[in-house]
Amino acid sequence: MARQHAADVVGMKVPDNFLYYLSAHADCNARLLARAKELTAQDLEVLPNADAKRLRKMVFEVLGETHRMKAFVRLKPLGGAILHGYLKPRHKIAERVCDHFARRNPRTIIVLGNGLESWISLFYEGRILCEHGAGLTETLEQLESVLRDFGMQGSNECEREAKEKDRKNEWKEGKDAESIWKAYYDSQYCPDRKNLRVFRQRMPRRDQESAGLRLLESKENVTLEDFF
Repeated sequence: MARQHAADVVGMKVPDNFLYYLSAHADCNARLLARAKELTAQDLEVLPNADAKRLRKMVFEVLGETHRMKAFVRLKPLGGAILHGYLKPRHKIAERVCDHFARRNPRTIIVLGNGLESWISLFYEGRILCEHGAGLTETLEQLESVLRDFGMQGSNECEREAKEKDRKNEWKEGKDAESIWKAYYDSQYCPDRKNLRVFRQRMPRRDQESAGLRLLESKENVTLEDFF
């Protein structure tokens, strides 16, 4: 089992719905779930036995990865209706993270995924609509095709040209946003940083890779404001 990061547990309490998070752990099995159903969140907080400690650790690992993916995943626009990003988590949290971004961006289709699978969420009129799809590229191509066809119905040539111009502008804005976002995350690593242990706990390499981030070790420490 992966080493637990101290940042996962600082100030964190076992939630009442801990079974949900436990079941999302990559190493969860029927025996552990059955044992956990006999316990309460308070039990996991205070019991000193090995089972309780292991279950608590697993819950915190899932909570920690969920929290970091919400922070690390970067969304890019595709047309005016889609935001997409790379996500390949260790635990089964992708749908929850996707729903999080959907609620933050109502009426916008959120697509997260990787080369093998993708998750699609839409928050519309108080409801979450979700779907599990093929690889990220394939899913985006399918969605873009459907939305493009739908948006072009009944349009004249001038409207088509205007929509094409809008898409190009949105693409450019997306590339600019990506550059700013990447510069900010690159700035979070500095080889002269005094407390590298704490930094790695807060931003572990596995989570950087899960969210598709690549940090440049030669960057000096700057802030996001430097890029506006």
